Amino acid sequence: MSDEMKVNCYFVPNLDFTAELRVFKKGESYPIYENDDYFLLMAENGEFALTPKALTKTIHDWSSLGRFETAGDGDDD
Repeated sequence: MSDEMKVNCYFVPNLDFTAELRVFKKGESYPIYENDDYFLLMAENGEFALTPKALTKTIHDWSSLGRFETAGDGDDD
C-alpha cells in the first residue's frame, strides 16, 4: 500500500467564495485527494478533511458554487 494519495476529482468554482475561512477562486481547479478512509479537499489557504459521506454532502451542497470534475488517468503528458 502506498502512502501517496491520489487525486479523486477536482472542484472548479464558478465564483470567488470562502467556506470556514478557506478561500476558493473562480476558475481554479482544487484537487480532492483520496486516502483509505477520508478525502482532502484543497483550498487556497487550507484544506477540508472529509469522510465519504461528508464529501457526498459537500458535492450536493456546493453544486451551485461550481462543478466537480473527474480526475484523468494521469496520462496527460
